[in-house]
Amino acid sequence: MEIDIFPLPSTKGVHRYIGTTFLGLIIITYIVGAYKVAQLLVGADKELLCFLFTIPIFIGGYAVLILLLHGIKQCLYAYFKNNRRELNNRVDRENLDNYIVQHLEDIQKKLDRPQAAPIPQDDVNLSVQPSQQEHLKDKPSDEELQPSIMPELEQAVKTAQRNLAPFMQQLHINRIQLTEAKTKHDKEKLENVLRYTRLVLLPHGFSDEELYQIEEAIKLLVQCNGIVNGVSVKIEKNKLKQADLKNLVWNIGYQYNIDSEVQALFVLNLFHAWFKNTEKETIRKTLRNTNGNYSIKIDEDIIEHLPELEEKMFGKNRK
Repeated sequence: MEIDIFPLPSTKGVHRYIGTTFLGLIIITYIVGAYKVAQLLVGADKELLCFLFTIPIFIGGYAVLILLLHGIKQCLYAYFKNNRRELNNRVDRENLDNYIVQHLEDIQKKLDRPQAAPIPQDDVNLSVQPSQQEHLKDKPSDEELQPSIMPELEQAVKTAQRNLAPFMQQLHINRIQLTEAKTKHDKEKLENVLRYTRLVLLPHGFSDEELYQIEEAIKLLVQCNGIVNGVSVKIEKNKLKQADLKNLVWNIGYQYNIDSEVQALFVLNLFHAWFKNTEKETIRKTLRNTNGNYSIKIDEDIIEHLPELEEKMFGKNRK
């Protein structure tokens, strides 16, 4: 909820001219007041000095006025921000009451509307069957229906008002639980991806510092869609092929649906020792390599296959 202390004048109709005229009168009055103050300060006979003093007095006074209004505006913002939930609940209740009252009036009008009398015709048989007579006899009249439905509607209104606050409170709790569950899921997913990266790179002679840099770069990629600076990382070239590293990045990027352009730039900057003479577009077109014998193969389900990879690396028994 926001309050506009300085609403713009209407751009249509006579209101635009009224607002502009009012603003002009305020400015002229303020300038005259500043000139009068300057006359009191330097004397009425020194017109040039009065005119020169009028300018800083006008600017300074205007600045004080703007700061004062800005402070009032900030105080109002803070008040409505702290009481936003209570005010919104009050407005929701009022809207609900108005909505129900409006429909109650429609129901009242419908009940009070007289029934159209049938027009007798000569060629129409006006005889009523006994079953129809019983049905008309059992049907309640408008006077009987009106008192019976009004208490139910009033009770429904009270019940809706009473259940609104608990409903909003439960909805707030559900949103918090959903956020916490998503945060936990994202954390576990990232831990599994980093675990996969460590396991596939360990056998190829990367140092502890290099593995740390690679994992930090992957965190930046999946969390912020960011790319590390190639100058700030130092990863020496080893026996791994270019296709192995591209497959590694593709496997990770597939889990987070990262764009191929970003993946190619990530490969070029992180593993620049392998790709110093390669164009980014070339890397982008060959990120996924399946034809050939590679140490790191394409795997779309690296998290699901992580236990198999651990068993292969450490000889663990799968549960």
